[in-house]
Amino acid sequence: MKKIFLVFVVLMTSLSLFACNNEAGDRIVIDFWHMSPVGSESYSGVKSVINEFNDSQDTYYVKGTGFSFWDYWDKINVAVSSKNAPDLGLSTIDDVVSRASQGVLYNLSDLMDEDMSSDSLIDLEEFRDSQLDFATYEEDLYALPFTATTRALYVNLDMFEEMGLDEDDIPTTWSELQTIAKQFDITDDGDIQRLGFDPTYGNATFHGWLWQTGLDFFDEDLNPTLNTQEYVDVLNWVIDFNDDLSRSQLTSFGEANALLGINAFAAERVAMIVDVDSLYQTIEQSGADFNYTVVPIPVPDDNGIQVNWGSGFSIEMYNNQDGDTESKEGTYEFLKYLMSKDTQMALSEATGWIMGHIDAMETYAEDKPILQLLLEEVNYAVDKVYVPYAPSWHGTDWDTYYTQALNGELTAEQALAAARENYLQKQENWERTN
Repeated sequence: MKKIFLVFVVLMTSLSLFACNNEAGDRIVIDFWHMSPVGSESYSGVKSVINEFNDSQDTYYVKGTGFSFWDYWDKINVAVSSKNAPDLGLSTIDDVVSRASQGVLYNLSDLMDEDMSSDSLIDLEEFRDSQLDFATYEEDLYALPFTATTRALYVNLDMFEEMGLDEDDIPTTWSELQTIAKQFDITDDGDIQRLGFDPTYGNATFHGWLWQTGLDFFDEDLNPTLNTQEYVDVLNWVIDFNDDLSRSQLTSFGEANALLGINAFAAERVAMIVDVDSLYQTIEQSGADFNYTVVPIPVPDDNGIQVNWGSGFSIEMYNNQDGDTESKEGTYEFLKYLMSKDTQMALSEATGWIMGHIDAMETYAEDKPILQLLLEEVNYAVDKVYVPYAPSWHGTDWDTYYTQALNGELTAEQALAAARENYLQKQENWERTN
């Protein structure tokens, strides 16, 4: 059976390559990796975008290959490190510098300077400086902002009306958020049936709450911080937000939603949640018919800063150092096409993503009120700093201590001190070898 399956896979791969080569004819083939695999809702839309380019000229042929979100990262990282990367692909914009410094990306500034076409130049004014800065290495661009993301507070207006509240009652500060949220909690036999809000649900992050106070995990020289009472106060605010409910109750409620494969807000199980812009599409696709809105994330009562974590995907031309200048030229032409206004609008329609092109998104959102509100929040979105000695500082490096603090296994002071010590050790190890 295994031999039959292997023969089948080889046969299908061969047929796929034959079909691609047959369609390409004598044209130069450009490999483009994306996140819209066959069978996904976005596949046909992305395929149409690629087909439009292929039909537009006789010199190049783009072969698009789609992978699921999590599978994509494994494949692109291996491909880049082994110098077997596609001509064009997506990555995370906050760490473009790490790839540019390793020589695996083409210098886009050079290509733009050499571009003599007058009708298809890339207009950098259409992209946010905050994202372009992350794509810059030694004053040159090595990527472009393919998408933009934001986090915002989603509010169920039907639940507000049920409690005799309206849009004027939507919280704007941390204290208001906690006071109003508790009005929505419903428990039955110790199990949470509905929750007003929790600062660890959705896409709320500890570094996001810190940013609203003007604090961060690292100082301007990328040395770890986390060592003052202000940090302790923020972490305790997160821990104590739902202190009338146990952590096991909150964890069980979150796990139950995950097990059912539902978003707690889209399923009307929470009144408010901090989440990413893609929740807008999730709600649309689920067929939910409740009234909701999107507003800025509430800020600390004293001198709070309106800011949220907005990262996004970069689009990059990979340099496999094989001297393939023909593919390089064609890849740049396709890159320009993908980053044009009309194509960015088509990609947003296909994927549900907020694309990087400002004018494209403003035009696309003209008849979409919620999307307009989300675009407002993109203006207050910043990405996390790239720390070479701790690239996962916000994730795996911090999550262990965060979880222990939430579970009461460590105090806020102990968790922050342990995390800081871990970053200091990583810094020392990195500086010893770099």
